[in-house]
Amino acid sequence: MTTALERRFSLEGKVALVSGAGQGIGRGVALCLAEAGAAVAVQDLSGDSAKNVAEEIKSLGGRAVYSDGDMSDPATIDVWVALAQRELGVPGVLVNNAGIYPFTSFLELQLEEWDRVIALNLRSAFVATQKVGQAMADGGKGGRIVNVASIQGLRPSGPGVAAYNMSKAGVIMLTKSAALELAEFGVGVNAIAPGIVATPGTKEIIDTNQLGDPKDLVPLYGRWASTDDVANAVLYLSSPAGSYITGETLVVDGGYLLK
Repeated sequence: MTTALERRFSLEGKVALVSGAGQGIGRGVALCLAEAGAAVAVQDLSGDSAKNVAEEIKSLGGRAVYSDGDMSDPATIDVWVALAQRELGVPGVLVNNAGIYPFTSFLELQLEEWDRVIALNLRSAFVATQKVGQAMADGGKGGRIVNVASIQGLRPSGPGVAAYNMSKAGVIMLTKSAALELAEFGVGVNAIAPGIVATPGTKEIIDTNQLGDPKDLVPLYGRWASTDDVANAVLYLSSPAGSYITGETLVVDGGYLLK
C-alpha cells in the first residue's frame, strides 16, 4: 500500500528525460527518478554509458530507453525526444544536465572554447526545454523541468572557468524566463545549483586536494556533495511535493556559499 508520504514524491506513470546521464550527477538523477517510478529516457555523449544506465534501471524493474550524441547538436535532441515519446509516452519531467567544465584562464580563453561551452551548457538546455516544453503543453497535463546550474552561476569560486560560470548564469535566467512563459501550460521550471560534487569527473581534483579541504569549506557535514544529494533535490522539484514552485534556483552546496 502506498503511503501519503510516498505519493508526495511518486513519479509513477511519468516519463522523465535526463541528459548527460551516463555517469556522475546525471546517472544519479536517472536512477533516483526511476526509483520514484518514472520511465526514463537516458541520454549521454557515450552510447555505452547511456546503455549501461538504462540497463541498470531495467534490472531494478523500471522502464528505460537510451540514446547517444552531442547535446550541442539540435539533431541529437530531436532523436532523444522522439525516442522518449515513441517508446515511453508523453514527457512529464525533463532534467537538463549535460555539460562540460574546461579550465582555461580568462585572458587565454578562445572563442572556439567559449562557443563549445555555451553550446552544450546553455544552448542545449534551451533547445531541450523548448522542445519538451512544447510536448508537455500539447499533452495537456503539465510537467516539470529541472535545469542543472551551479553555484558558480551565482558567484565565481575560482579562476579558469569563466565560460562555465557564464553558461550557468545563463541557465539560471533561462529557468526564470521559461518558468514565466510555460506556467500557463502547467509546466514548472526550476534549477538546482550544486556546489562541488564527488563524481568520476571531479575525482582527480578532489583526490589531489586542488579544491581545498571540505572540512574547512562546507559548514554542513564538512564533505563534498554526493550525487544522491543532488538527485534528491531534483526529485523534490520533479515531484508533487514541489509542484507549486517555479522559476527558482535551489542551492545544494552544504553551506559553501555561506563562507
